[in-house]
Amino acid sequence: MKSLRPKTFQHPFIIRLTHWVNFLALAVMVTSGLRIYNASPIFSFKIPAAYTLGGWLAGARQWHFAAMWIFALNGTVYILYNIFSRHGRSTTLFRRADFTGVFPMIAYYLRLRRDHPLQKKYNALQKLAYTTVPFIALGALLTGIGIYWPVQFQWVTGLFGNYDNARLWHFVFMAALVLFFLGHLVMVALAGWGNFASMFSGWKRPADYEQ
Repeated sequence: MKSLRPKTFQHPFIIRLTHWVNFLALAVMVTSGLRIYNASPIFSFKIPAAYTLGGWLAGARQWHFAAMWIFALNGTVYILYNIFSRHGRSTTLFRRADFTGVFPMIAYYLRLRRDHPLQKKYNALQKLAYTTVPFIALGALLTGIGIYWPVQFQWVTGLFGNYDNARLWHFVFMAALVLFFLGHLVMVALAGWGNFASMFSGWKRPADYEQ
């Protein structure tokens, strides 16, 4: 019988807390944002009401901006914690040496490669996603500010060309966050139950392919 590797503590409480707060805030932002979108669609389609939050435009805006502040503050706590504690600097931050590991991981997730590439705490594709997503979130927040306060913060709106372009970029950034979330779920599912449970307990048993 194959012996199991001992569990190690990998996720501090603050990382687990901000992870789940981000999940809830993003869910509220996306569903309320879709209700706001329906009031003045950018494209030729609307989102079914069942997938939206707020009931009407004013209600959706209240939900959206309440979640925005939580999302922004929570993200700030996460980033500051990582900076001052140096948590994840070597395991989460994407570096030049990680480029060679991106395509092998894509091939593995697409089932074009049978064996899992060797990795440390996170693989190269995960590190690329975790390093990129804060910039996507910042873009979503900036475009949201430019849309909601186009006069007071017209210089922010101007960064994206004009008001209409800012709306389009806001939709793109939020769509990118949703795609990240869906991809994240796929990676967690492929990694197994232990990986998911570790975001509650902090403890995880390393897999055989983890160095």
